[in-house]
Amino acid sequence: MFRIAISRLTDDGRRITPEHRGTALSVDEAVRALREVLPTVDTTAFQSDAVQRSVNRVNDFRHDVATADGSHYRVVIAPMM
Repeated sequence: MFRIAISRLTDDGRRITPEHRGTALSVDEAVRALREVLPTVDTTAFQSDAVQRSVNRVNDFRHDVATADGSHYRVVIAPMM
């Protein structure tokens, strides 16, 4: 199982405000959940194999994204322990 955390970033990157938390049974399901919460985000960096490699290497996958309206978010996908 994986946990998903999506947080809004301020323009200066100093503040992080939690926006969404969830769980998924697989990396693919976590990426699908991200697409549902932030449909305008480019998710090409969230390929299943890239996420899984990062989770295996450093125990989570973190990536900052921007929506079409200019909002910035940090996405974290990590295994539940």
